[in-house]
Amino acid sequence: MKKIYGIVGHPVIHSLSPVIHKAAFQAEGIDAEYRIFDINPEDPENLANFCYETEVNGIAGFSVTMPYKEEILPYLDEYDPLVKLVGSANTVKNEDSMLIGYNTDTMGAIAALREKTDIQGKRILVLGAGGASRAVCYGLKEFGGRISIFNRTHEKAEELADELEIDAIEFRHIKELAPEIVINCTPVGSVPNTEESLLHAPDLAGVKVVMDIITRPMETRLLKEAKKAGAEVISGERMLLHQAAGQFAIWFSKPAPFEVMEKALYGQLKKTP
Repeated sequence: MKKIYGIVGHPVIHSLSPVIHKAAFQAEGIDAEYRIFDINPEDPENLANFCYETEVNGIAGFSVTMPYKEEILPYLDEYDPLVKLVGSANTVKNEDSMLIGYNTDTMGAIAALREKTDIQGKRILVLGAGGASRAVCYGLKEFGGRISIFNRTHEKAEELADELEIDAIEFRHIKELAPEIVINCTPVGSVPNTEESLLHAPDLAGVKVVMDIITRPMETRLLKEAKKAGAEVISGERMLLHQAAGQFAIWFSKPAPFEVMEKALYGQLKKTP
């Protein structure tokens, strides 16, 4: 039976993951399909049923995206230590009928950031205190970043900061912090609210690099504001690409054909209005 991989989330109709992974399968001569599994969150049993039926449906592994990166954990038989540390999984491998969870978001974000800048010793402002922020902050801390978290609900920022032994910051103190790097780990600015941004050009004066993990739109309002402020920008597809390469390596126990995946991704983006 042909092995099946895919992406689990809602909504995922516009996901770029199928394009990236199908190109990798073809390049490596892997006889497998990559499908979209759009699971409606209104019925909590839908995710459970999907997980319980992976074996009978020939599903060898799958990517996990919003809103299931945390919700998937109870249905896994085992997971990598990093999953426990960051509290979320974005990758699942079906190994000997056991669902094993992994997280490639952390290193995907770090790899995307390191294409533009060093992390060691840099003052870094992370926007958001949810699961994505936790994963990114963990990686930043491992690479020696000096991290401060801003969240519109300050109590949530303080909780995450206390857990990771980093700093929480209020909006009025951001300029005093003088961050060198800013990373948006919130959905603010994503489709359909594309004109929203937590920070604007005056807030970003002196910032060297601004990264947004949002992929729709590719150029968010935050990144437009960052360009006005003279900062270098990193859009969400870079993290997407690096985390997808990590998923391939987990599923097939060999390095991903990164250049092939990159070419497929940007080829698709050129076709997208």
